[in-house]
Amino acid sequence: MIPSSPRRTLLFLLISSLAFYGPSLLSPASWDKNATYLLYFSLYQALLVVAGFWYGPAICNALIVKTVTAGQLRQTVDSALTELRQRAGRAQVVEVPVILAEYPVSFIVTAGLLPQQSRIFISSAMVERLGINGLRFVLARAMVHGRWPQRMAAMLPVLVLTVMLPDTPADMSDWFGLGGFLLGWLILHWIFELRADYQAAQAIGNEAAQGLRELLAATAKSDGWFAVHPPLRWRWYMVAGR
Repeated sequence: MIPSSPRRTLLFLLISSLAFYGPSLLSPASWDKNATYLLYFSLYQALLVVAGFWYGPAICNALIVKTVTAGQLRQTVDSALTELRQRAGRAQVVEVPVILAEYPVSFIVTAGLLPQQSRIFISSAMVERLGINGLRFVLARAMVHGRWPQRMAAMLPVLVLTVMLPDTPADMSDWFGLGGFLLGWLILHWIFELRADYQAAQAIGNEAAQGLRELLAATAKSDGWFAVHPPLRWRWYMVAGR
């Protein structure tokens, strides 16, 4: 979910929570022991996860308060995209439409389930804080995230967490299972993030190191302590090892 106004964010959280947990709250407590109901409820939640990714671009569009379609910042983004298209043969990136949102915090998100219907959302604050190399690098990374393996790596762990793992761990084995899954997800996330760094570096060439440097400077405050990015030295290695 991209940052938005407090009203739109609260509305999104309420609707998504009711969609996920409404049937469970409205159904009789005795159904919680019924295997058929639990199966259908798991399938329902799985469909919601897939629908959330499928309609991700539409959801992000609804959360955006103001889209920037003209002016200097839009021209800067378009210029960076033109440069990436000219170098498209150097890496496995896909051309994904980019929406520029007016927002005071740096963010960039690739939303969508299929590569051909994905969209990249980037904030005006990030474009302002990045130099041209940083902008090319971050857009190249976002386009790498639009490829099939990256989209599946984003959706499948959420699907497994939603459907296969218990909502409320009943004993220590459930907690260990949840902990093992989260550790596995973190490793998978790091692998695909490092892969995105590597392929973005291939796309923009010798300016990759400067691009990563600008990206880190632009997102230092917005990432916070809970960021799940790979270790920084590994990212530098992937950029330098192109």
